[in-house]
Amino acid sequence: MFINLGPVLYYTAGIFTKAITDDTGWTRGTIAAASLPANLLITLTLPLVGWAVDSYGTRRIALLSSMLFAIGMFLLGQFSQTPGLFALLLVVAYACGFALTPLPYAQVVSGWFDRRRGLALGLMLTMSGLGTALLPPLSSALITQFGWRHAYTFLGLIVFATGAFAALALLRDPPQLTDKTLGHEDTTPGLSVRSALAGRAFWTLFAAFFLISIAIGGGSTSLPLILTDRGVSPQQASFVMTIVGLAMMIGRLSLGLLLDRVFAPNLTALVFLAPAIAFSVLLLTNATGANAMIAATFLGFGLGAEVDALAYIASRAFGLRYFGRILGFLMVAFTLGLAFGPTLFGRIYDQFQTYQFALWIAVGISALASGLIVTLRRADLPFTSERPGTHI
Repeated sequence: MFINLGPVLYYTAGIFTKAITDDTGWTRGTIAAASLPANLLITLTLPLVGWAVDSYGTRRIALLSSMLFAIGMFLLGQFSQTPGLFALLLVVAYACGFALTPLPYAQVVSGWFDRRRGLALGLMLTMSGLGTALLPPLSSALITQFGWRHAYTFLGLIVFATGAFAALALLRDPPQLTDKTLGHEDTTPGLSVRSALAGRAFWTLFAAFFLISIAIGGGSTSLPLILTDRGVSPQQASFVMTIVGLAMMIGRLSLGLLLDRVFAPNLTALVFLAPAIAFSVLLLTNATGANAMIAATFLGFGLGAEVDALAYIASRAFGLRYFGRILGFLMVAFTLGLAFGPTLFGRIYDQFQTYQFALWIAVGISALASGLIVTLRRADLPFTSERPGTHI
């Protein structure tokens, strides 16, 4: 999770954008829009990844994806000579990193843990926060020392080394998945994909997480740019992303502890309001010193609630029998929002030369997402325990 696509490519985008613009003259809107096809591609492949995880396990595809991603990052850095090539090679890099998303690892953790599943998901996803804390300032340092093209290559090598070690030495697929791959009868409780897609709970989750991901996606990738526009140095702006990452870690660990004790939709609705507070601080203050840290902290808390809350609620709403596939369809909403958020912010900036209007939109849709998720009731989450006594 430390080296998934979020910390490596998505949350470093604001750091790379400034360097790419200075080097090539491409506009921010152009660079932001270049990531849209790549994000759409990873969105479309998520249900397929969910099927592959349900059928073959996480370990194999994680190892393959880590190896391919290093190649994709090298191509992205060395051969992006035009905006069109940059967009195409982003697609290649994302395609190579098809398994470097939270989906496969949420499936592994949900299969091993039941009673303390929320805590287990929170601990696992905390590493994504650590990556978000460390990789943006590392990227800034690499860009300063070697240029943005070689910085992409170095990040790819980090992913390969870390991902290969994790897949070979750390990952173990859960027992029910091992039984399935051996051809044994699957008695794991859970709804079919068709039944899940026909229910209100699925589409409520889909809409709420689509909206919140637009807000946090656009806000997190634009935050370093907002600060540099206000006179903050690029290195200081990258440090603010470290604050975001640390807040993600604290938020995910806290959320994990509480998900097992508090009704998950109500808790998630509260956390969805954190980005609205962050954007309000950016709108109502100059936010270059302590206020920037406050905004980054609340934004990090919001980022700390997305995938873990989605995976936890989905496992309780639909069960584990086809969990990988159902979560894959739900992650479509999340990644679609992450795809459109930066594009929306970038286009608004190109039109008005300010992010103010985009921030107001983000405040509104964060509040709307919170209102949607709170409509879920206990009857919508029937799988409170799958196999008592057999899971950690």
